Amino acid sequence: MPILTENLTEAKLREDLKTICLLAYGKGLISGFDGSFSLKTSDNSILITPTDTHKGLLEEKDFILLDLNGNILTNGKEPSDHLSLHLAAYKARPDIKAFIHAHPPTVVSLTVAGIDFNQPVIPNTIISLGEVGFFPYSNSDKNTEESQLIEILKNHDAIILDKHGSITVGDDIFTAYGNLETLEFTAKVLHQASQIGEIQTLSDKEIKDLINERHKIYGKDLQDREKNNLFQNFTQKLTVKKLISKVLESNSPVFQRVLSLTHELTVNTIEKTAYSSKLTKEEKEQLGRELTGSFFNLVLGKFTKKTSL
Repeated sequence: MPILTENLTEAKLREDLKTICLLAYGKGLISGFDGSFSLKTSDNSILITPTDTHKGLLEEKDFILLDLNGNILTNGKEPSDHLSLHLAAYKARPDIKAFIHAHPPTVVSLTVAGIDFNQPVIPNTIISLGEVGFFPYSNSDKNTEESQLIEILKNHDAIILDKHGSITVGDDIFTAYGNLETLEFTAKVLHQASQIGEIQTLSDKEIKDLINERHKIYGKDLQDREKNNLFQNFTQKLTVKKLISKVLESNSPVFQRVLSLTHELTVNTIEKTAYSSKLTKEEKEQLGRELTGSFFNLVLGKFTKKTSL
């Protein structure tokens, strides 16, 4: 007899899983053999993608049915190499019914470029995903990495894996996939915006209002998991950035004093080099101005997007 979950037959769940695999492959969110997808068919069993199989060529019969202890309930191919991570996720988060590990290219590109994904810029992303978890690149053994990932997953429905990919979960396979698309869409916007100019983040009040809306939509359980800790680290960094930006405004008396002191220090440093004896006083002053200018152009560019004094 087919396994049932909320009146969905195992056959229908296999069809849904195939649909999502083909969608993810078709949209370039995975390359053919990469990633892994699973969904729960009951409280005690899951369907998962097989190992070493192209996701664009999967058929319903290819998915492996297992219990939550990893025992295979149907014959066929070997389950994904990520099976233990999927099982651990379902045990740690009984509320989730689907798990997707993918390799969205723009998301991965942001990690390679060192761009922070959790810049609060798109309201829908904040409502849909909240704050996205981040798992730094690690050479730890598989068991250690999995336990660390599960700890992050307890408080996040989406995780970015540094230089690797992503994990998204949901109360069905379509929600988990929707979270994946939202992740990649947001990464594309951040990438394109960074090419155009300075990224303008939402205000503290706007962020708080969106978080409150998220908690109203998704309920108290999610609110209890996330509490009021979302984006705190980013807003603290933003406050420091604004402070430094204000100090470094070119018309600020504080900046002018810092500029003067830095120039004096640079000239004094030049005086102590062997190269100094080959320069006239005017040449030392000019070199000092050029070095000071280069330094502050870097600082101003980082914090204010200005490139001249």
